[in-house]
Amino acid sequence: MSTLYPRLPANAAKERFREIKDSDASALASLSDTTHLAQYFAPTGGVRATAERLSILRTQVVEIAAKRGFPGEPIRRAVHEFDTELARTLHTSMDLVPAEGAIRPMWAFLALVLLPDVATWRFPQPPEDRFLATDITRHVFGRLWWRAELLRDDARLDDPYHLLSVFPERNFDQILARRRSIGGSPDLIRALAKEWPKDWTGLDETDALRDVLKLLMRRGAFQDLFGLPEVLLRPEVARTISDVRHGRTRTRQGDDTDRPVGRHARI
Repeated sequence: MSTLYPRLPANAAKERFREIKDSDASALASLSDTTHLAQYFAPTGGVRATAERLSILRTQVVEIAAKRGFPGEPIRRAVHEFDTELARTLHTSMDLVPAEGAIRPMWAFLALVLLPDVATWRFPQPPEDRFLATDITRHVFGRLWWRAELLRDDARLDDPYHLLSVFPERNFDQILARRRSIGGSPDLIRALAKEWPKDWTGLDETDALRDVLKLLMRRGAFQDLFGLPEVLLRPEVARTISDVRHGRTRTRQGDDTDRPVGRHARI
């Protein structure tokens, strides 16, 4: 049975954000708590997280941050390393099902009540969506849990999270931004990560990924990429990457970056 975490209503979340947004990480450590007067739980669907479990989760996250200079030193170049390790820890420790992972008030509780110091250290003077989870793909913790959820490779029993390091945040954000299409298919995302070249010398990797995603969405208008097994999907993805890498195709400006793929496509 999955774990249910406290949820912070929107009004309480906004009030809490106003209280902490101008504070630094060191000052916010004393404001961390495992409960909030306005919190609530889903009535069914799992076992409620206890204060002890929340404290354990906080300890795990703080230890990961402390290895990168938390709370006194800026994260600087350790961002990708921190995000990758934290994504793995959140996904393995929280015991969430995707339905619970899609609940914005739950992520707001984690950032604003349980871990406001770590959240502020990761994103100093942040826009509110990093804390309130108005868009989970932007949330300081929610985006990492979903990265691990989408990239987890159960075929690799020794290290199911080996794909987490393939894309830096700004590139994986391109995939999540197309969540009605590419980002809605874990199989397609994993195939893309497995086939993605490590060396992009002479090309901008971010621009290349953008072109690959556009081409995959175009192909989805007449080919059901969602329906292909991995053994057939990976060669299709590899061919698309190769076309972009070797300049055999170019995408046009103004393409729809969120057109549904495969059986979700409408022409």
